[in-house]
Amino acid sequence: MKLLKGDRNQCTSCEQYFNSIGAFEKHRTGKMDARRCLTPEEMISKGMSINHAGFWIGAKMPTNLFKLSGETNEDRN
Repeated sequence: MKLLKGDRNQCTSCEQYFNSIGAFEKHRTGKMDARRCLTPEEMISKGMSINHAGFWIGAKMPTNLFKLSGETNEDRN
């Protein structure tokens, strides 16, 4: 089990871990009366990925922005 603090959460339906509420909401689809979780393949096709801590994130930060800040992708995820 991963440590959940801040916005990090786990879906009670699919049991996947998410780095933020935004990433969690992005993995849900369908009308309110028939919502479901996206599969890992569907999440990847929507641009989501798993960070170094094992949590799904909504999207990776573009590499060119890291060069401006001096950070790496691993620092931000």
